[in-house]
Amino acid sequence: MESQKKIFLQKCLAESVSDVFSTMVGVELCPIQEKVAAPKGYKSEITGVMMILSTHNALLSIALSKENAAMIVSFMTGVASVELADEELYDGVAELVNMIAGRAKALLAGTDYHYQITPPLTIVGENHFILYKKNVSQLSMEFEAEEIKLHLDLTYL
Repeated sequence: MESQKKIFLQKCLAESVSDVFSTMVGVELCPIQEKVAAPKGYKSEITGVMMILSTHNALLSIALSKENAAMIVSFMTGVASVELADEELYDGVAELVNMIAGRAKALLAGTDYHYQITPPLTIVGENHFILYKKNVSQLSMEFEAEEIKLHLDLTYL
């Protein structure tokens, strides 16, 4: 991926995550690490996923621990994390990736990077990861605020 394009998209994604978290979660989440590719086999318990459809299709994913996901969804909904049903937790993570993708889409409107999005989905399971069968171009970012950590990937297919 071209360096300028990568930097532009990283800034857009970081701004999207920051905006969504400050508005919907009430937490100032900041990027802690930017890298070209995710560690092989990055493992999580809950991953929110959306397809990005454009001239270069991509998969946007946010990976979280179940504990972090419950804390975030609790802040979003006002429901105590211990009272969240699994389905509410999974739906909350899907909505979170939807809001991040939607915010990035709004920021990119009118640029060459504008895209369409699919409905979100959630992947659940202890120590799961996404494996790609071919070499792909990928942007990976880590975010944190106190005990909350989030891993974001934008993988071009």
